[in-house]
Amino acid sequence: MPVSVADLLAEPTLRLRALSSHCHDADRRIGWVSTTELPDPLPFLRGDELVMTTGLRERDAAEWTRLLERLAELPVAAVCFGTGLVHQEVPPAVVETAERTGLALVGSPVEVPFVQISRWVADRIFAERYDAVRSAAALQDQLVRELLSGHGLRGMLRRLHRELGAGPVAVVEPGGRVLARHPAASRREDARPGTDGPDAEHPGESVPVLVDGVPVAELRTGRPTPRQDILSFATSILGLEVARHQAVLTGRRELLGQVLEDVLHRTVSDGDARRRLASYGLAADGPHTVMVARVGGDPARLRSLPWTLGPLLERAHDRLPTALVDDAVTVVVPDGADAGAAAGTVAEHLSVLDPQVRVGVGEPRRGVSGLRLGYFEARQAARSGPGVHRAAPLSIAGLLMGNLDLPLRELGHAVLAPLVHHDEAHRAELVTTLRSYLSHDCSSAATARELTLHRNSLRYRLQLIEHLTARDLGSLTDRMELWLALTALDADPAGAPPEATS
Repeated sequence: MPVSVADLLAEPTLRLRALSSHCHDADRRIGWVSTTELPDPLPFLRGDELVMTTGLRERDAAEWTRLLERLAELPVAAVCFGTGLVHQEVPPAVVETAERTGLALVGSPVEVPFVQISRWVADRIFAERYDAVRSAAALQDQLVRELLSGHGLRGMLRRLHRELGAGPVAVVEPGGRVLARHPAASRREDARPGTDGPDAEHPGESVPVLVDGVPVAELRTGRPTPRQDILSFATSILGLEVARHQAVLTGRRELLGQVLEDVLHRTVSDGDARRRLASYGLAADGPHTVMVARVGGDPARLRSLPWTLGPLLERAHDRLPTALVDDAVTVVVPDGADAGAAAGTVAEHLSVLDPQVRVGVGEPRRGVSGLRLGYFEARQAARSGPGVHRAAPLSIAGLLMGNLDLPLRELGHAVLAPLVHHDEAHRAELVTTLRSYLSHDCSSAATARELTLHRNSLRYRLQLIEHLTARDLGSLTDRMELWLALTALDADPAGAPPEATS
């Protein structure tokens, strides 16, 4: 308990006596001790001090009155007036002003030096602080034990609720979904503790849970609490626990990703692929749907930051086989599971990392070959833009453009670089002309009509295209190469073409 004026009066060795009726007020708590004989001690006081003086400086009644009034306004915890050295009795103006202003006033005999009083108060204050530190350390240890034991997060919240006395305690995701709460919610699960019911006028605390400096959740209480140190510690160990389980989960995802890469790129036989996939709970011969999800920015975030806290806090694995392949999330949905709902869940979870997350969903297929085809279907669909996209029929050209093992996009840009640079330099439309010409099966009449060009102008453009690309538009092989180059340009329009070569 804090040191009070009543404690001072109750200590027989100090021989203090109460000189005003306010000495036993419950809120007379002493924060520190200040001995002063200054003309104006107020600039050196912060409040809650026990101010001790012998009245060494001569003051008349008006000066004593003004000084005690100012001390009462601050306010200080009490004034201790020492007698027997300068004053045999406490001046009447001091006693009267203390009584009138509600100031606690105690008298100290000359036989008890001020240093004895100061040491007694200091010992009590430091003992109190030591007890508080020891109590906090014990509570911190209990929180760690609860979190790491079989009780997990719910055990930690139960302990916090008991110790803080701040109403319901909950861990909430950024979207507002309550992951865990104690006591169990009797109202809507997504309600924030303290936002309805009797605590509505007194909103509680909200402390972020950080992983790599990024807030991934909040620890909330129903009412305010002075134990901010405990709340901060709880969120710290919660963040460390999430990061630890995230590292374990990332390791599993990368191991499955290595298996899938071997299967997709045919570095293992189909028989070996079936055995390796089975060790991860994947029946390759059964029907399955592949999803591929991509996020913008640094792909390392997929490994370091949690997509969703639910499985991590429950110390569970991914509910569906999930892997990291080519810096993208790949999920294999077995037969019987709702692939559409799973894709929506994946998109929602990854939106924490990137609101523009792109998710592609392949067609249900069987066998190892179906797994390969479904993966490339889903990856091509993921290039359709933000959100969830079902795979369109997979074209050979689309599969070629999506194969990261082949530098087809780079080659396509290299082929068309002279046309792109010419268009930029002369505000021409050679790339548009070539695309129209090939899409109309090399019909000059249809191309001229679409572009609203005279046939001679179109003929000039086509000759210039042949000259700049060193390709013959009359050759089926060259036309196919130019068409593939345009397909590569459409697949990666943001990719800057290389410098044109002479």
